[in-house]
Amino acid sequence: MKTLKRQFAQMLALSLIVLSISVKAQSTDKELTSWAKEKSFEIGTYMGENRTVNLMLMVRQTNGVTIRIKNADDEILHELSMKKSPRAYHYKLNFDGSQSGLYKLEITDGRKTLIRRIEVVDVPATEAQRYITFTSPSSL
Repeated sequence: MKTLKRQFAQMLALSLIVLSISVKAQSTDKELTSWAKEKSFEIGTYMGENRTVNLMLMVRQTNGVTIRIKNADDEILHELSMKKSPRAYHYKLNFDGSQSGLYKLEITDGRKTLIRRIEVVDVPATEAQRYITFTSPSSL
């Protein structure tokens, strides 16, 4: 029973030490913390297979976010509006039937606009070739 109490006391002391360290590990840069508080959305984009662009969008405020896909002439090709409560979205934007050229992914909350450029390029297929060579060991 004493060992159980001792182990519990040690675990409690260790958790309090870890908790006090993590509470004090905060940024002292006021500009950085104020900028992080005012962001109403965050995005992440990465390339997928077959001319697909994956878009991850985290909406933090309830005022809504609009996504527009535009061509090089600033014509709106597609528009999505999120008016729901704050949550995370994941979209797959398929450019498979699109012509080669420059496109813009425009994300706005009405106050702040973020633009990502997407370039669609046709690359001719090439056949990969691989050669393996070896030599016999030289005699001593």
